[in-house]
Amino acid sequence: MRYALYFVASAAALVIQITWLSRLSPGGAVVDPLLVIVMTVGLLHGPEEGALVGAGAGLLQDLMTGAPLGLGMLAGVCVGFCAGLGERSIYVENVWLPGLAAWVLTLVRNAVWIGAAHLAGLLTASPLDVARITLLAACYNGLVAVPIFQGLRRLDAALVQLYERPRSM
Repeated sequence: MRYALYFVASAAALVIQITWLSRLSPGGAVVDPLLVIVMTVGLLHGPEEGALVGAGAGLLQDLMTGAPLGLGMLAGVCVGFCAGLGERSIYVENVWLPGLAAWVLTLVRNAVWIGAAHLAGLLTASPLDVARITLLAACYNGLVAVPIFQGLRRLDAALVQLYERPRSM
């Protein structure tokens, strides 16, 4: 049930990103709510689940945006796994954690995506433009991470309580 929730949330976030958020790109950078969803799964459930959801979300992103197949998936796996490394060692109640984590993980995601695209010969932008857009995207993702993380964390806790409740016969 949890994976169905994450799939629906990822699909909805991707539709919103493609239709609305891509038009709102001050400085050329776009908010990536899908990254925040993958980050949330990693922080709440560990590196394996984070990497699994990151792979699925990245594949969905590749298919819906027309990006070369595998770039988003590779970046999503890295983001989910890296976020999951902090599962047991980071205090998730901290209000600044989602913003800071999203900022750092945006840098990780873009470094992986840009590196793979460069190796495949698909990237022709100047390094200065790439760095500027990456830093702007990190700031934007850091801003939207707090409400998305808190909402998904509460929804995840509600699902856990729903399935842990004893069933009457």
